[in-house]
Amino acid sequence: MRKSTLHDSHRARLRGGLALAALAAVTALVLAGCGGSSGPAVQIPADPQAAGQMELETLFDQISLQLQSTKPGSNAAIELQQKLSQVGGELANRAAAVTRTRLSQVERIDGKLPLGALEKETGGLSAIRRYDLNVHRQIENELNEELEATRGAIREREAALSTTPQSEILARINLLSELSALSGTGSEKQARYAAERDEILRNVSKEAEEAIRNEDYEKAQDLLGIVAEVNPDDAQAQKTKCDVDGKVIVKRFNDSLATGRFGRTVEMLQEFSTTDCFGDIKSSLAADAAPLVEAFGMIGQESVAANDLAAAYGRYQDAAVISQLLLDRKAKLPGVPQFLKKIERRFDKAYAAKEFGAAWGYLTVMTELGPTTPQIRQKLRKTRDEIARRAVRGLTAYPFEDPANSAAKVGDAVSSKVVQHIFRTIPSDVRIVEREQLERILEECNRTGTCADLDTADFIVQGTILDAKVETTSKVGRETRRVVTGQETITNPEHTRWMTMSERDRSKVPEPPRTLRRDVTEDVTIEVNNVRKVGIISVSYRVVDAASGRVLFTDSMQTKQEFQDEGRQGVQLGEFKQETDFVELPPDIEILSGSGGLADKISEEIGVKLVDFLKDPEEQYSQEATRFVSEGDYLSAARKAAYSIVLREIKQKDMGMLKSDLKRYAMESPAL
Repeated sequence: MRKSTLHDSHRARLRGGLALAALAAVTALVLAGCGGSSGPAVQIPADPQAAGQMELETLFDQISLQLQSTKPGSNAAIELQQKLSQVGGELANRAAAVTRTRLSQVERIDGKLPLGALEKETGGLSAIRRYDLNVHRQIENELNEELEATRGAIREREAALSTTPQSEILARINLLSELSALSGTGSEKQARYAAERDEILRNVSKEAEEAIRNEDYEKAQDLLGIVAEVNPDDAQAQKTKCDVDGKVIVKRFNDSLATGRFGRTVEMLQEFSTTDCFGDIKSSLAADAAPLVEAFGMIGQESVAANDLAAAYGRYQDAAVISQLLLDRKAKLPGVPQFLKKIERRFDKAYAAKEFGAAWGYLTVMTELGPTTPQIRQKLRKTRDEIARRAVRGLTAYPFEDPANSAAKVGDAVSSKVVQHIFRTIPSDVRIVEREQLERILEECNRTGTCADLDTADFIVQGTILDAKVETTSKVGRETRRVVTGQETITNPEHTRWMTMSERDRSKVPEPPRTLRRDVTEDVTIEVNNVRKVGIISVSYRVVDAASGRVLFTDSMQTKQEFQDEGRQGVQLGEFKQETDFVELPPDIEILSGSGGLADKISEEIGVKLVDFLKDPEEQYSQEATRFVSEGDYLSAARKAAYSIVLREIKQKDMGMLKSDLKRYAMESPAL
């Protein structure tokens, strides 16, 4: 840093020496001039932007000195001032660009520049002010805006710090860290904030050490978590936290066995297994793993005997996770064959009751804890097919009703094209049920009373064509043109002038032609027929729940198309001939229902809105499953979760915890 400063100082002295030499030369020339009233012409580069920095600075000093000895208001003074402004403007813009570049390289805190960096740049604007006041004012305003924003951010955080309780350690540390960064390096405030933050961290570390000595590992875990979050590069703190985390897990397992309250103990182990320090303490945890697996297995067996299959599944899961993570082997658990037989009976009852979501959950539990036999694979496939058939919702559309007084019948075309758009856009979300097929299904339903067994539509799209018409307007006008209708022979003016010349002069000039041919122009009026067609179609439509008849979605829209053309009357005058130009516009039926016509256009618009309403039902299924759980209806929750899983599999979307949730919902469902 010192070497660079010295180097810059040397360059500055060298530049100053050259400038002084140049100024001395200019002064001598000025004094040698006409009484000091004028000096030698100063030449500035044709392109100041291409000139070197030292050249421009020297030139600026020369012009400034010469301007001092020039009579104010004189032409020479005005010319020099213009040159000074040009050179100074370039120097000022360069300096401002350097300032902006330096600030752009400074890291922002929550979008704000550190106060120290801004104050440093603000203090170095005097050179820009000397070169150009306008550029100085602009860069000064920019810095002032940044300063005000940073000072405002500091005031906000200082106010927040004053109201944050001492007990909220992490919040206070974060605020102090932000205040230190916003203040900028080297300032008194920055040092004060950093010192206060470091003092809190030292106290936290001391409290953690004391908690470890007192074997209060959960308190130590919380405190060390703060240290690790604030200083993630502190290897010793991370190692200590890993050790404490392991002790907390062991303690919680022991407490779980003693009290029967298992809570998040196994989940905590699974989360801990993904951390970097799991491998370091795995061996120390493994010493207690085998007794834990055995204990959880025995609790599971007791729950099976008590027919509490949900509790049994939970303990078997715990045992399996502990064995796999800590012992690297699959657990051998007592009572599992009896458990699987009871789950299989539950599956049979759920399948017979058409509760395929719960049935699928039971099957996945069986494959988790027991062998996947060919019979189970067959049941899995059949159950999934039943779920998929119900998860993809059926939709049909009735022909939209046409207005009774309308000659154009477009309702059938609109409804068909709406359905085509929906199926083309979201084929995985909607199953199209043809209208004729639906009518046959309903007839069968009425005849046999077996509606629940028939594959009907979930949604019915209905609509009404409110208006479908083409309005035609015609406007007849005239236009007058100047046209050529023929040619005529006239006397040549050049020949007439030639004839007035003397014989002597005529002998020197060739005789021009006696006559000339020229165009005959006349005004012709042509009748113009301007015809305009405006096609209009407006539709009201809705989506109805087929089972309840409840309107789920309703909307209306209108669209229009305009066509215009001009026709001209045929006219002949002399040699001029205007062919008849007929108006060429599409017929009304084509405007309304032709390819690309209004029916197509409004069908597309309706289709876009219905796609937004119908797409991604798996998201809705997931939300409904959560709602049913909050209501204690686990059978319905399993059904909706299964629907969501199937659709996500089809679309290759993330499952999250849905598969685990399905098993839990099934196990929590009442026995059928």
